[in-house]
Amino acid sequence: MRYSTVYDYVNAVKAEDITWPTKYDDMFPYADWEDQYWSGYFTSRANSKSQVRFGQHNLHASEKLYTDKVLDQKATD
Repeated sequence: MRYSTVYDYVNAVKAEDITWPTKYDDMFPYADWEDQYWSGYFTSRANSKSQVRFGQHNLHASEKLYTDKVLDQKATD
């Protein structure tokens, strides 16, 4: 076994002369169930997605502060 990098992988693929199929059409709208399509998945509710990301950042920051405080209290005991 040997540790590999992306560079090594690309060189190995080039050495094998593999040709990959190219997809030119768009896969959307994608249907995972009958009458359930993902056509607006990436563009819908952009404001909600932004608010969720902002909330997750705040939650992560508060969890880090809480953990630092708990660890600091345990270190002084």
